[in-house]
Formats: sequence, C-alpha cells, structure tokens
Amino acid sequence: MTTRLLILWLLAEQPQHGYRLKAILTDAGFAPWFALEDASIYAMLRSLTKQGLARVVGEEQTAGRPARTLYKITPEGRRTLKEGLIDAFTIVHPRPEPIHAALAATDEFEPAELRSAYAARLLRVSKRLAKVREQALAAPTQSLVRREIALLEAETSWLNSELNNHDQQWGAPA
Repeated sequence: MTTRLLILWLLAEQPQHGYRLKAILTDAGFAPWFALEDASIYAMLRSLTKQGLARVVGEEQTAGRPARTLYKITPEGRRTLKEGLIDAFTIVHPRPEPIHAALAATDEFEPAELRSAYAARLLRVSKRLAKVREQALAAPTQSLVRREIALLEAETSWLNSELNNHDQQWGAPA
C-alpha cells in the first residue's frame, strides 16, 4: 500500500519515469522514512498502468542514456490516491513485529539474557530516535517526524519501565 500511494502521489505532482521516482524515494528526505526496493518501484509502475491508474505519456532521452518511459497519473489514479490517503490515516494495522514473538516467549530467557535484550533494544531505539531528530529537516513533512518521535519516545519509556521492573524483580546487574 505504501509504495502504491507514494508513486501515485509523485505522479500526481508531475509525470515521472522510474529512474526519477527511484532518485526521489532514495533521497535523504525520503529514504529514512520509507523502506522501498528499486524493483518494487518498477513493478508498481507496471501494475498501476495495467490497472488504469497511470498511463505512459512518452519517453525521455538524455545523451548517452537509454530512453526512459514517462508515466502520468490518470483521473482514476487521482481518485484512488485520495481514497488511499484517507485510508492510510484511518487504518491501524495490527502488524506483528519480531519483538512480539520475543515478548510472548520471555520465559525462554534467563533473567540476565532478558535484561540484556531489553537494554540492547533500548540502545537501538535511542539511536533511531537520535537519527530521526538529525534527519528531521529533510523529511517530507514535519507531521511524519513528530509521529515517529512520539512512537520512539513511547517505546523508550516502555523499555525503561521494563528494565526497572526487571531490576526490581531480579535485582540490578552487577
């Protein structure tokens, strides 16, 4: 859904070719926020074209380069984009994350291993939070930054609470 919305949105801005879309989506302003693979961009362009949400409007050629197919959003694509953006605001996906399996099976850990796992995750979340703050000005929108910071701060708080609970139950590490 994310790749589809991003490509439709960029095509709504102006006609684009796959290489240009790739350049935009891997730029410092987008890449930290959207994990997309190059192949998914081209596959999505083909899919959008088959579905009538985008159409080929020509080719662009620069010296010494192969011709690049230009795509443009269709009126149906604009409707689909608008509906998809509304859905994106309202749908909350109960997405299982790898940590959910680890949390369900905490009895498989020795106390010291569990504390170490929480501490390692806290370190990674803290690093991600610092990176988000560092990249905030390059983000497509500040709403995206504020949401990501809120989620990371909430996880940081939860992890600190888990570490405190662990230390109260098992004692602080030596």
